[in-house]
Amino acid sequence: MEKLIITNCAADTSMHEGVPATLGDSNVLATEVAKGHAAGAAIAHIHAPPTDYDAWANHTKAIRDKCDVMIQYGISTQNVEQRKAVIGNRPEKISVALCAQNLCFIGRDLMMTHSREELAELMRMCDDNGVKPEFEVFGLGELWMLNDLADKGLVKPPFLMTIFFGRPGGSWTPATAQEFIHRTNELPEGSFYVTSVTGPSHLLLESMAVMSGGHVRVGTEDEPYLSPGVVGDNEAHVARIARIAGEFGRGIASPAEARATLKIPG
Repeated sequence: MEKLIITNCAADTSMHEGVPATLGDSNVLATEVAKGHAAGAAIAHIHAPPTDYDAWANHTKAIRDKCDVMIQYGISTQNVEQRKAVIGNRPEKISVALCAQNLCFIGRDLMMTHSREELAELMRMCDDNGVKPEFEVFGLGELWMLNDLADKGLVKPPFLMTIFFGRPGGSWTPATAQEFIHRTNELPEGSFYVTSVTGPSHLLLESMAVMSGGHVRVGTEDEPYLSPGVVGDNEAHVARIARIAGEFGRGIASPAEARATLKIPG
């Protein structure tokens, strides 16, 4: 089994009321990311306000000054023009929302739709800038959208995706073992999947991904609680899943090894 690639979702949560936001400052974020990297994360998924283009650049530089972790830009609901303004920072990956119109966070709905024409433009933008798209898959409908892009020759295997469970809103799917098996059985050939879970069953599904050859995304945005009532920092979340992988005899991929697996140039 190939080594486990851990993505550290080092961002403030918008799904857990009462958990304080702490990662808006570039230096604070970079320190948090570096600690997660030292604990085993090969990829850092980061956020900044959609139109604060200086923040995207500052976050990226601060992280790269501290460690060689790969950077994945979140906020997949940014429109094409907003993505154009930040993709020049050359993150290794950007998140692409295939069907984001039903997502919800605390106190607000995300009524943002990427048309197929806009998705095609995003694919061309990624290709022009040497950035890999990371597709957000909340249910099987998103796989139809991914196959549509592939049929048009706009994206080629390996398809990099994050499969989400337990996120609030109309794209919600149950964070259960049955749903995990159902979803992963339907992934197209040539898929590389990372499992992200919100809710108290997160450790179960993350462990299933480790055992079944998938990969894992953990951190303060997706599920900040290590256990009920106990919030953990990113280092703690990464260290725990790395420790679990070790118990199953699965090694942890370095950024260089993750680059090779994902076919991302240095």
